[in-house]
Amino acid sequence: MHRLRSALVNHRHFLIVVTILIVVMTWPTVLYVFRTDVFWLPIDSGDTFIKVWEAWYLERILENPANYSHTTMSFYPDGMSLSYHIFTVPHMILQRLLQMMMPVSNAYNATHLFAIASGTVAAYVHILHLTGSRWASIFGSFVYGFSGYMVGRSPQPDHTFLVFFPLALYCLHRALQERRWRFVFFCAALTSCVAFTGMYMFVCLLMTIGAFACYFALHRWRDRRFWQQVLLLCSLVGAVGLLRVAPMLATSEAFDAVLDKGGGIEQETDLLQYFINYVNPLWNRLITNRVTTSIVQLPTPGRWNGSYLGYVPLLLIGLGLMHNKFRRLMLPWLLLSAPFLALRLGSVLTINGWQTGILLPKHFLNEVFPALFQAFYSPDHFHIGTLTPLAVMSSYGVLALLEKMPARRPSLVVLVLVGLLAVEYYRSPEQPRLVSQEEIAFLDWLGAEENQDIRLINLPMNRGNSKQYLLYQTLSGYPQAEGLATRTPPEAYDYIRSNLLLRTWLNKDSVHCTGANRGAYLAAVDQLGLDGFTHIVLHYRLLSGESVAASFAATEPAYQDDFVSIYRLESLRAGCP
Repeated sequence: MHRLRSALVNHRHFLIVVTILIVVMTWPTVLYVFRTDVFWLPIDSGDTFIKVWEAWYLERILENPANYSHTTMSFYPDGMSLSYHIFTVPHMILQRLLQMMMPVSNAYNATHLFAIASGTVAAYVHILHLTGSRWASIFGSFVYGFSGYMVGRSPQPDHTFLVFFPLALYCLHRALQERRWRFVFFCAALTSCVAFTGMYMFVCLLMTIGAFACYFALHRWRDRRFWQQVLLLCSLVGAVGLLRVAPMLATSEAFDAVLDKGGGIEQETDLLQYFINYVNPLWNRLITNRVTTSIVQLPTPGRWNGSYLGYVPLLLIGLGLMHNKFRRLMLPWLLLSAPFLALRLGSVLTINGWQTGILLPKHFLNEVFPALFQAFYSPDHFHIGTLTPLAVMSSYGVLALLEKMPARRPSLVVLVLVGLLAVEYYRSPEQPRLVSQEEIAFLDWLGAEENQDIRLINLPMNRGNSKQYLLYQTLSGYPQAEGLATRTPPEAYDYIRSNLLLRTWLNKDSVHCTGANRGAYLAAVDQLGLDGFTHIVLHYRLLSGESVAASFAATEPAYQDDFVSIYRLESLRAGCP
């Protein structure tokens, strides 16, 4: 207890500043951690619902009726493989623990803030070990923890839960430098956690660990203990990583569909995204609209821009490289960042929206190692590997600045730099998602039905709507005909395509019972009834709702409000002439 109190006192400046920045940079998220009267999420993205659903599914796994690699809660009754789904296990556990004390949305908002805070703390620990300077480490940790990749990806815990990355590198560095075996085990454990946090992060961490090992091998290739440590680390990480990869290999027939996500079109590759923070309100108002509008066509924002480097860090890095004392310490990190910076640009160099035709390293790696590099359909995920080198080099730049302008209070210099960095990295708040009680009132009606063995067919069917249905499943627990995974295997739709009604609705069309198709129509209804389906929920306000609504023109809904109409399955048979 005394050591903890001493650590809090010694690092109080860091804790105070990081708390202030988390509140400011993510506002108003912290407000909705404590407000229990509304269901509020920091961004209007269906991907958020997937992560909320994961925490609910974790409880199903712990209770034993659910399988980690296969679910029948979605795509009921046959289910679907979850082999390629990216379960963010640390987030699932934390979200589930917090839900014991607060509502679902509050718990999600708290986990988002925790992800940013923990990543910043981890970077601070790592950089403090390297530099020995608390104030330089404060700045470097904020370059890491408040980068666009961290703060700008609130719906993606598998991307923002980057606490393990600096800690794994910290343990690896100490293991190889100090030749201490226990840090090998710590590094292996942290790296293994990354395998169950996000596959993009796992690949980037393995590349970084490999680069670390190669760097130390240049100096210690004759050291037997060094090779023993490397072999032990590879064995431990390989054994645990195989547990994550083995289910993918067992369902290799879906691999082509996984690699083809996005239709082979790479996203977020423009070089200008390194230098233009187009989601920063100050940049847009003072610079973009007045200076660069006629010169620079801003890259299409897409979902986010997580690759903005920042001019304050770049200037500090340049200052550090000009300083003889710090250049030698910074060059290895500069070399480490180079391949990730290049891979982030995709297969073809794109500048200001114009593809130059210059082939980049990812183009050739896609051909040689398609299973590894082609899966990065959005190459900005490679920016994960840039974050730590950028933070470390920025810290050395701060030390170089402090040496060139001796100050009695270096804290003032660093706080000014942190303030400038916060202005640079600040992002306009995303459109939040507010779920009203009226929107989910139909779940209360379903809960009052006499038959509680409920199985739902949610309409209309499509990937975007299915994310919303995952939220409803999280709140109610009802199995459903369609579902979603990070990579939904094509065979998951086999049951839907085998049934006349479901197949028609999947194709965004309506189906009616007529004299010509009466037999096939009733056979499809009977099949759904035998397989346990009880209710059809038509969601008016979701995409393509009007395309299937005519299917129920002659059927009286059992429940109706401004958002949905619910039909009991037997009413389809009763309405068939």
